[in-house]
Amino acid sequence: MSGDVWLSSKRTQTLRKQVAERPRLIVLPVVGVALVVLLALLPGPATFASLVVLVAGSFLVPRISETPSYAYGLPGVPDGPPRPSRIPVEAHTWVSLAAAVVAVMLTVVGAPSAAFVALAVVAVVAWLACAGTMLRYLRHGRRVREALEAYAPTIAMGFAGRSGGPWQLRMWEPYLLRSGERCVVITLHEKYLPLILDGADLTSPLVQLGSRGTRDLDSLFVRSIRAVFYVQNAQSNKGFMDHTDLTHVWLNHGDSDKPANFNPRHALYDILVVCGQAGIDRYERHGIHVAPEKFRILGRPQASGVLPARGPIAERRPKRVLYAPTWHGVDDAVNFSSLEKGPDIVRALIARDVSVIFRPHPLSYRWRRRAAVIQEIRDILRADRNSSDRRHRWGKVVDKEWSVVDCANHSHALISDVSSVVSDFLQSEKPYAMTSMRAGIEEFRDEFSVAQTGYVLLGDMSNLDEVLDDLLVRDPLAAARAERKRYVLGDFVGEESADAFAAFVRELVRGA
Repeated sequence: MSGDVWLSSKRTQTLRKQVAERPRLIVLPVVGVALVVLLALLPGPATFASLVVLVAGSFLVPRISETPSYAYGLPGVPDGPPRPSRIPVEAHTWVSLAAAVVAVMLTVVGAPSAAFVALAVVAVVAWLACAGTMLRYLRHGRRVREALEAYAPTIAMGFAGRSGGPWQLRMWEPYLLRSGERCVVITLHEKYLPLILDGADLTSPLVQLGSRGTRDLDSLFVRSIRAVFYVQNAQSNKGFMDHTDLTHVWLNHGDSDKPANFNPRHALYDILVVCGQAGIDRYERHGIHVAPEKFRILGRPQASGVLPARGPIAERRPKRVLYAPTWHGVDDAVNFSSLEKGPDIVRALIARDVSVIFRPHPLSYRWRRRAAVIQEIRDILRADRNSSDRRHRWGKVVDKEWSVVDCANHSHALISDVSSVVSDFLQSEKPYAMTSMRAGIEEFRDEFSVAQTGYVLLGDMSNLDEVLDDLLVRDPLAAARAERKRYVLGDFVGEESADAFAAFVRELVRGA
């Protein structure tokens, strides 16, 4: 199903559900008044029959408007939600209201018992038709569970995050599957499902939780699942983690010194996977206690393919620099982005005869102001490429087809911000610069350990020329980067980190 069709279908379902909830709010008082009238004016068998119709019909199907969990790519069930019934979900509510009103009218006019019996029959038939909708949904939910039991996944990725899902899930799924274990991805927020379906390129089945949210996990966490992995630290992860019979593993979606890498909630996970000792020290440095036995140092599998530098940067001709600014964060306190200074940075690189590889953070495209700056940088690069022999790269190839590893391997140096891109790039031991948008150089290095072997570019660009001299020519921190790499990324070479992570996943499954 295409994203547009899916969205249209879901909007329709949401609207119908909202319409159903509004009259439902008045069912209780209307039925209550009807019951009082019936009890007061019509004692006897007819009253009892009417009471049964009103009470049973109105309240025996309280979940009529709920939607079930559904799946994509799961053998045994069709992709997507079940087709909506031709009978609107709000019909049950209207039948209840109509039965109450008609019963009162029959009472007032003194109708015979046969009229009440006829009302009961008609109402029951109508309710049964409405209940068919609920039964279809329940049947679909059961089919999803049975399909999961047949598929027998041993690990799951629980995602309760939001718009970052495509790249956050894509970052880790291949390395989970490298273990040889079967995986299922379970997502909470339906709103972001089209983004994941279109952008994550998942090969594992995906299950979208229904309107009951994480309560559906009681049936979806089938017995074969041993561990759940998390790449986004949403508060709603708690609904997954309430299943204490499973092992809950915090992966994060990148290694950096951002607050997302040392949140106090991480202590609630059973295991925290970190790249190196730096990942452990961050928690202690920020006053967050995590039991030492919870940590696993496994390097950075995603950086396994990053190639080492080939000689000093000063000898590279022509020079290629990756400019990869991070996004602006959820508020100013975590806004480390240099994107708005990007045009100045790119122009300075061009003035030094550097070819630029431009890769903005994927979330930056979703804000008009940032998207405009991205376009301005692209225009600068396009104009220079058309008038020189510098081979700048940007756009679809860099953003979509190349990974961060590809970008690192195509470049000789990096300019970025407080970002996991820096940690990944450190695997190469090539020179890098990091922007400090607010703090001074020493304060910035004290706060962000990976910056100690990076060249710090001040947010006002006052030291831009000096930083570019160090980054592209002198490189005085070259010798220190090897030790910093071991501290940040662990003592892993080549594919060793990816192999260690795969072995860790297998150990969790087989040892549980």
